[in-house]
Amino acid sequence: MKERHDTVYIISELSPQYDGSFEMLKTMSLQSKIGGADAVKVQLYNSLKLHGNNEKSFMEINFNELKELKTYCDSISIALIASVFDEERLQWCEELDFKKYKVASRTVQDKVLCNKIFNTKKQVFMSLGMVDWKNLGLPYKYSNLIYFDCIAQYPTLYSDLKIADFRKNKLLGFSDHTIGISACLYAVSKGAKFLEKHFTLNKSFQDPLQKAHICSMDINELKNLRHIADNFTKIR
Repeated sequence: MKERHDTVYIISELSPQYDGSFEMLKTMSLQSKIGGADAVKVQLYNSLKLHGNNEKSFMEINFNELKELKTYCDSISIALIASVFDEERLQWCEELDFKKYKVASRTVQDKVLCNKIFNTKKQVFMSLGMVDWKNLGLPYKYSNLIYFDCIAQYPTLYSDLKIADFRKNKLLGFSDHTIGISACLYAVSKGAKFLEKHFTLNKSFQDPLQKAHICSMDINELKNLRHIADNFTKIR
């Protein structure tokens, strides 16, 4: 799968908006491809281990499902990325030859897991939503690591945004939890080369366990983001 290097890399985050439906995962992957995303991303975890309860166990993805999704994404030429929350699921991804990983904000402090992810030598994206990096500095130094500016709040209010100037620091990505795509476009205007945003088939759906729908993009917003971001890169 050939990657573009002359424009913004857009990651369409599918979890948790797929509501535990494997068929919906495939539909969202296809719509993300049609909308212009370079990659789709899922979250791999054991609900009891990660959250201390089984409330989100219906959204767990098992190995066989992950294998089928990887095969499907390969067939439509869109990259599949995973946020892995334990070593077992990291091994799943290695067996399936994943090319990229994501480290969620809540996982940054798990140094054992993070170092194992870095040592795969694959490209790693890391969100800094729970790290005071501006005062404490960036937490890791690896050549295969790309940091993402992020606020871990769903939704993030525009008044809370303090988007970094990507041309003046080592951050290259922006993980967005605001409503709409304006913040993503602003980040691109300040030099962001990677964008991550949740994707949904239905922005109106809300559930106490799935707060990301309102701050997700749909296919039309993704198409607009792709088009405008591409135009930004032509004049930067």
